[in-house]
Amino acid sequence: NADYTKDYIKTIENLSKILKKEKNNIFINSCDYDIEGEIIGFNAIKFACNVDPFKENVKRMKFSTLTKSAILNAYKNLEPTNKGMAYAGMTRHILDWFWGINLSKALSSSLYKILRKFQAMSIGRVQGPTLKILTDKEREIKNFISRKYWEISMLCKKNEISKEKFLAQHKEGKIFDIETATKIKEKCKSGKDAAIVEDVKKRKNKISPPPAFDLTELQTEAYAKLKTDPRRTLELSQDLYTSGIISYPRTASNQLTDPIGYYLDIIMNLSGNYNEECKILLEKNKKQKISPNNGKKVDPAHPAIHPTGEDKELGKFSAEHKNLYDLIVRRFLATFGDDAIREIVTATLNNNSEIFIAKGSTTLEEGWLKIYKYTKPEEEELPELKKGEKLFVESVNMDEKETQPPKRYNVSSIIAELERKNLGTKATRANIVDTLFKRNYVKTKDKAIEVTPFGIAVVDTLEKHCSDIIDENLTRKFEEDMENIQNLKTTSDNVIDEAKKTLTEISNKFKKEEFAIGKALLSGMKAEEYNKRNEEILFKCPKCEGNMTVRKGPYGNFAGCSNYPKCNNTVKLPAGMLIIKGKCTHCEAAKIIATINKKKIAICPNPLCPSKNRDNKTNNNNSK
Repeated sequence: NADYTKDYIKTIENLSKILKKEKNNIFINSCDYDIEGEIIGFNAIKFACNVDPFKENVKRMKFSTLTKSAILNAYKNLEPTNKGMAYAGMTRHILDWFWGINLSKALSSSLYKILRKFQAMSIGRVQGPTLKILTDKEREIKNFISRKYWEISMLCKKNEISKEKFLAQHKEGKIFDIETATKIKEKCKSGKDAAIVEDVKKRKNKISPPPAFDLTELQTEAYAKLKTDPRRTLELSQDLYTSGIISYPRTASNQLTDPIGYYLDIIMNLSGNYNEECKILLEKNKKQKISPNNGKKVDPAHPAIHPTGEDKELGKFSAEHKNLYDLIVRRFLATFGDDAIREIVTATLNNNSEIFIAKGSTTLEEGWLKIYKYTKPEEEELPELKKGEKLFVESVNMDEKETQPPKRYNVSSIIAELERKNLGTKATRANIVDTLFKRNYVKTKDKAIEVTPFGIAVVDTLEKHCSDIIDENLTRKFEEDMENIQNLKTTSDNVIDEAKKTLTEISNKFKKEEFAIGKALLSGMKAEEYNKRNEEILFKCPKCEGNMTVRKGPYGNFAGCSNYPKCNNTVKLPAGMLIIKGKCTHCEAAKIIATINKKKIAICPNPLCPSKNRDNKTNNNNSK
């Protein structure tokens, strides 16, 4: 809190005053070696110690793990302040502050003009384009027109008495004309010798080991394999890092760049808990020198995420931490493994001149798959088939299907998309997505991100009146400018001056159309409110047949009718957080899980539920 911060800064000020009296004094920035860490230490030295961070007596420690050996090595090999990193950090802070405070205030003010009450809104350099990307996906889904198609498949076996069956698909795949599909099906025969093997092709496919994790890939894989939210993954990995168990997690690199001896020592240290996996690699190293299968991503400050081999502190952590650690360790070990070898079999079958394709794939050599248990390829084995062999066709099927709209982003895939588009930083992308949820611009639907009517209204409004705010090209340009500052190819002043000019132009344009923007945002808010009224339906309103839904008022939770203000029927609900789960067996109303006296209790909110009439009769009898 503020009191602690004041005391903390005061302590640094007092220590620096004492130190300055000594000869050959030295100030060392030992914060995390990245832009955020650089600027924290830079500002502490500049403002609390009152020392120029670029002077010769100010040094920088560079490390990627918090192990004793890494810290001592960094202390022995002090570097001068990284000017590029410091300038880039200061510039990023200024740009984000300029952008966020001015545009967020402009949005809130435009709504205030109409509502005459304050409504907190936010938009930022990366937040705006992110919301635009999500909204564009919603538009794709909304505009998608589904088409019917048919697939013809053939269920075969080698002979009539064989129990081993396999499926072959017609070579045309999706057939959008029902008459064509019907003719194919009717032409095909079934029974003995109905199909003949025209060709069998086999090929071996090498699957190289995956590279070690960068942060985005770790967040993506943890979400897919462990169901861990990206923001939570960063929190867990930060805990493991500060305890010296893994390397620095906020890295953009998927390359292990230290000498191989360093990684062999880690593998040796891991062999206690990962004996079988480490044994594979150590035996391989005896025959030929092992090396990691590095990816193409580079981070000049840090290598890919890897275990340090020092996991004595792991026991104090939660199961969540341990599961993430296991994912990191196995990925690290797997990258030193052998290629996995898969055999792909493609059989071409002829049924009365109609061509079908049967495919099978099996693992011949597990290689790195034996180490990384989180990847398990499907085994689809075909029986041994020979050219000219006749087959028994059990059935020929024509399945009607529909083309599906594009999938919405989830919290993991949108972060990967932001990285692909070079929007935001590895450390901030998860927080940006989280802010969109907090501002009610997006919500979760079936584990995917759905933009709310209010979020869509924000994008529609900005597109019409001030499109620069959500222009990803403008945001990307500033990201590239930041990289150029870090590489000392341009100056902070140049980038800030250009940003001021751009922001002034945007603000002036925004001010001119403030009323129209506020009006459009209000329309979006009303649509969102209507949407909410028709969500989380508890039961039908007994007065007007509207939907009774969860609301929150000045006196707590209640169920209100979706036809308000025409119908003002309300039912009081328990206080606190409510979870809607399941149906009441007596009246089909949605059940509410409420926490009462620290106990979770399932309640039917319907006051006319037969179970409540029964309970009332029981209570009356007891009182008599």
